[in-house]
Amino acid sequence: MKMAKSTILLRQSLLPSRRHITSTSPRRSSTSPQRMKPAVAPAAAVSLKPFTDIPGPIALPVLRHSAHVLPRIGNFHHSVGLGLLEGLRDRYGDLVRLAKASRTRPVLYVFDPELMREVYDSGVTEPPRWDRSPLNHHRKGRSDCTFQGDESKAVWVAIKALLQDSSLLQRYNQVFDDIAGDATRRLGELRHAENALNEELETEVYRWALETIGVMIFGIRLGCLDGMVHVPTPNSRSPEKTSLEDDDVPEQCSLSKRGLEGLNLAEKLIRCSIKITDSNYLVRSEGTLRTDSQVFNDALKLIDDHYRFTEHFLGKALSALDSGQVMPEQALLDRLRPLNGRILPLASDMLLAGTEPLAHTALSMFFHLSLHPAQQQRAHDQVIWATESKQAGLESPELSYISACAKEALRMHPVTGGVVRRSKQELEVGGYEIPAGVDIVLAHGITSKSEKEWGRSKAFIPERWCQEGWEPIKASKAHPLASLPFGESCPATGIVGKMLESLATRVLDKYRLEWHGPQPKITTSGINKLQKPYYFVLQNAA
Repeated sequence: MKMAKSTILLRQSLLPSRRHITSTSPRRSSTSPQRMKPAVAPAAAVSLKPFTDIPGPIALPVLRHSAHVLPRIGNFHHSVGLGLLEGLRDRYGDLVRLAKASRTRPVLYVFDPELMREVYDSGVTEPPRWDRSPLNHHRKGRSDCTFQGDESKAVWVAIKALLQDSSLLQRYNQVFDDIAGDATRRLGELRHAENALNEELETEVYRWALETIGVMIFGIRLGCLDGMVHVPTPNSRSPEKTSLEDDDVPEQCSLSKRGLEGLNLAEKLIRCSIKITDSNYLVRSEGTLRTDSQVFNDALKLIDDHYRFTEHFLGKALSALDSGQVMPEQALLDRLRPLNGRILPLASDMLLAGTEPLAHTALSMFFHLSLHPAQQQRAHDQVIWATESKQAGLESPELSYISACAKEALRMHPVTGGVVRRSKQELEVGGYEIPAGVDIVLAHGITSKSEKEWGRSKAFIPERWCQEGWEPIKASKAHPLASLPFGESCPATGIVGKMLESLATRVLDKYRLEWHGPQPKITTSGINKLQKPYYFVLQNAA
C-alpha cells in the first residue's frame, strides 16, 4: 500500500494536469502511424498449444544453439545481428523458440506486430534485470539510487509522457537549432582532401548527441562542442587495418589520444561514454557478469567516473534553475525537481542509454541522404523556403519532408533489433501458452522492413510519411507496432525526431552529403551501426 501511494504521488508531481495534457495533440511512441484497432468480440475458450510446440532450432549438447552460427556447419554462419533474426524468421515463422539459448531460461522471438501487441497488452511482462552487471552493482552501492519496482516504472512513464507533450517539445526548438549549428560548423572544419570527412566524424557526431541529450535533461549547454576541431596529421592518424588480427585492436578517437589535463569536463564525459560503449561494458558477457574479472572492475570504474561527471552538470543546472526565471529548455528539469537527489541516477542512465543510439541514428540518416540526391535536394529546397519565409516576416512552414527523412532513416536502420520482455506469469501469444521466466524478444528491427507491412520496404522513400505520398506504400497502412526504433517504453521516443530534424536542417542548408565508397556492413555491438570506415564527402551547397 505504501508503494502504491508513493507511485501515485510521483505521477502527480511529475506530470502536468490531465487538462493540460489532453489539450495538446497526441504524440506517437512508434515511427509508424497509429491506426484504430477494431473492437473484438470475446473469444470462446480454446485450448492453448504448449510452448514446446513452437518451432525453432534444436539446442545441441555442449554447443547449444551456438552450433548454428559456426562456420561451414551452421545454418546461419553467414548471418549476424538483424541478418540472423531474418534467417530465423524466414526458416521458422513468426514465432521462434530457442529452448535453452542461455544457461537458465528459454527465449521466444516474435516477428509479427500483432503478436507483439499481445505481449505488450498482457501486462505480465517486464524488462529483464541484469542484477550482476557492473551498472546494477554500481547503483546498488549508492544511497541516492533508491527507485524500486513500480516506483521506478512510474517515473519513466511520467518522463515519457512529458517528452511527448508538444508544448514542452517546442521549448527546445531554439537550443536544438543552436547545437545543430555548432555541430555543422565543426563538420565543415573536419573536411580534408576533396571535402572528405576525416576519421573524427563519429566523435563529432557523438559530441552533438551528448550535447543535445544533455541540454534536454539539464537545460544548460555542457560544452561538448567547444574547443578546436581535431584534424588528424600523418603522425596522429589511426593506421589502416590490414589483417584479421588488426580487427581486435580498438580504434581511438582524438579524445582518447589526448591527456586528461587538456580536456574540459564535457570532453571527459564524452571520452568516458565512448569508452564504456566501445568496450561493451553495458552488454552482458562473461567479463561483465563476473565481479572478480578485470573487465568488470574496469567497467565499474568508468561508470563511477561517468556518474561523477553527470553529478557536476546536474549541480550546475540546478543552480541555474534556482537563480531566477526558468528558461524554456529547463522545463523538463523543473518538472523533475520534486525527485530531489534521485534525479542524478535518472540523468546518468539517460545519458548512458541514449547518446550512442542517437549518434548512430544520425549517421544512418546521413548515409541514406547521401545515396539519394533527389530526396536530399527536396529537403534542401524546403529548408531554403522556410528560411526565406522567415526573413520575409511570414510564418515559417513546418519542415515536414525533413521530418519524413528522419522517420524513414529510423525505419530503415533501427539501432536496436528489438526489445526484450521477461514473462512474470503465464501468458498467451499466438495461441501458444508461454510459461513464466521466458525472455521474449520483440523484433521490431525486422518488422520495420517487412514487405507485408510497408511495401518496397528495402527502399528509402520519405514520401511514405507525407500526406501526398503514394497510397499503396503510405506509412499509415503499416501496423502501429511495426516500427519502434527504440522500443515501446523508451522515454525519448517523442523527442528524437526533433533532434534529428534540427541536425539535418542545419547540414542540408549549407552542404550536400555524398558517399564515395563501398556499401557499408551493419555491425552489432550493443546496438546496430554502420561499420567503419565512413566514406562521407561534404560538398558545399550550390
